[in-house]
Amino acid sequence: MSRHIEVIAPDDRDKIRKIGFVHFMSISTFAASMGYCGMCFGWRMAHELWGVPAVIGEFFGFCALLFYILIFSRYFHKWRVDSEAVRAEWDSPTKINFFGTFNVSTVLLAAVLAPYTPTIASIFWYAGLILIMVFSWILLEYWLYSRQQVESVTPAWILAVLGPITIPIAGNVLQNPGYHDISIFCVAIGLVTGIPLIFLLFAHSLFAKNMTANAVQPSLMILMAPFGMGYITYTQTFAPDTFTVLFINAGIFLFWPIAIKILYVMRHSPFCMGWWACSFPTMAFTNGVLHYSVDHPVLWTKGLGIFLLLFGTSLILYLSFKTIWAAVHKTLWKLY
Repeated sequence: MSRHIEVIAPDDRDKIRKIGFVHFMSISTFAASMGYCGMCFGWRMAHELWGVPAVIGEFFGFCALLFYILIFSRYFHKWRVDSEAVRAEWDSPTKINFFGTFNVSTVLLAAVLAPYTPTIASIFWYAGLILIMVFSWILLEYWLYSRQQVESVTPAWILAVLGPITIPIAGNVLQNPGYHDISIFCVAIGLVTGIPLIFLLFAHSLFAKNMTANAVQPSLMILMAPFGMGYITYTQTFAPDTFTVLFINAGIFLFWPIAIKILYVMRHSPFCMGWWACSFPTMAFTNGVLHYSVDHPVLWTKGLGIFLLLFGTSLILYLSFKTIWAAVHKTLWKLY
């Protein structure tokens, strides 16, 4: 451990030795739970569509819950012993957006747990619903009343939009009182704020200097999440129509250059925990395409759905392996 302390400022070394690894945990670590939730949903669909063993999807769902509990306990410990670091994340114009990963993972777990325990799943859903809406309002107020710097604009801004459109995913399964009206409300948020924000962030990512860092570039995949979640939420709340077909096809067009760029960065750069930001968006878009292949059952949509499911699963398993390797070799904290 001492040989890694050298990367820390001298004045902070005693503090780091006392607190330990938890000091370096970012709120964005909840993205790992989100990614495994996405794999759970994807392989559940694979079971329904192609008869793949159901245990695969349920295993990934169990991993998502396990990671959520582990990360929650460790981050809560960080808040207790190092509240200044948590406050610094909240006050950061770029890191504050990643608090949405905790909110979204909470509501996604409601969909994971729904087949087993609807009561506990409903608790997760209502808790996630409140957290997501409050957080989205806080961010919206922050954007409107504070002068924003160009450097602070990152794809993580989309989490304020991604949160609401994930609420109907579990809501349409649980069908708690008022779920349909809530779903309509969430779809409205996605349409009004999501589409303009997607194009704003896409244009910004082409020119902003802060997007040149290899630690940040995989977060570009966040731009794909609204296409997948938006398609699922809209079609399950209403029905497939021409708009949803246009929307998911636009996502299919954008996916390839973004995926190629991210794979290039991962191949030519040292591993960074920030790469987990691309895990759930990849699976969110994958699930959107899988639903599209059901609504539009032709050869290319089915083939694309299978390819994306295998691609997303391989990507998340790769990130898991790299994370475990870094943790075992005690270099993990240098990767945030």
